[in-house]
Amino acid sequence: MTVTAVAKPSPTGRKFLWLAAGIVFVGGLYSASWFLAADQIQKRLTAYLTKGQAIGFSGECAEMEVRGFPFRLGLFCDKVRLDDTRRGASASFGALRTAAQVYQPGRAVLELDGPAEIRVSPGVTISADWTLLRASVAATLSGIDRTSLAYDNLTGTARSPLTGKGLGFGASHGELHLRQNGGNLDAALSIEKLDLRPDQGPSLAAPADVAMDLTVADKAEWLQAGTLPPHMLRGTRGELRQLTLDAGSGMSAKLTGPFSVNDQGLISGEFSLTLANIDAWRENFVKIAPDETDLIDNVANMLKALAGGKNEATVKLNVRDGTAFLAFVPIGMLPAL
Repeated sequence: MTVTAVAKPSPTGRKFLWLAAGIVFVGGLYSASWFLAADQIQKRLTAYLTKGQAIGFSGECAEMEVRGFPFRLGLFCDKVRLDDTRRGASASFGALRTAAQVYQPGRAVLELDGPAEIRVSPGVTISADWTLLRASVAATLSGIDRTSLAYDNLTGTARSPLTGKGLGFGASHGELHLRQNGGNLDAALSIEKLDLRPDQGPSLAAPADVAMDLTVADKAEWLQAGTLPPHMLRGTRGELRQLTLDAGSGMSAKLTGPFSVNDQGLISGEFSLTLANIDAWRENFVKIAPDETDLIDNVANMLKALAGGKNEATVKLNVRDGTAFLAFVPIGMLPAL
């Protein structure tokens, strides 16, 4: 081998050097971009929370840190606190963990630890805890396209100064899914083994499974903006595809039909109601509300009469401005939304 050959690398060697240099340059540029993005996330979130204090909203992300290099960007906090003096609301939670893939910035997942303490004026407090709470978000340039929330082993208590009593609640698993459907908003909810009980005392009934699937017309904007306004359902209309309740022991109920909500939050609609094991429903409702025994007996007898004496009935349930009617007989008032 001559001295000239040693001094001048071969074409293959030069290509390898250029490739190595390119990899180092791109890697360095990518690393710098990642850490710049992480720094901007921390600075902008801190600025947002600081700016919010001027309009009555404040928050805290304790021990804030952005992690996930090289392929993820995730915000981590040891504790989360939110205060909204405009609405008289505050909330505190445990640790927060988020993650978004660098190559899929429009998709993110979030995990939030308990316990949670939520306070809403005029004195309503909610305490809750869970073993897992996870949310996911898929967004486009125009805003959030769909989002989901799931939790396991939820327990908690809600207290109100108006009644001076507390209501305990629990569920083994639950999910909530929201998505844009053209200009409409689709929502689906499921709760497994829902348990409601007084603050002191046994459960009101056996744990039940609940599922709901509905569409709210012309309200995809809620998801796009990423906010749900107070009394959001007022002035809306939609379709309840199904609301089902399985209370065990053969007791089940299914409600479907179109609905609307007026500006005062009162519901109107024409629904189809299917109720199985009417006698068992009667017995359980009497235990929950013994003062309404006569009304419960009358409704149960009417349902069985409409079903030709059978223990299962499918009837039309009309709701007019919050008042529910069964065959022109008012059977109850629904609370304003």
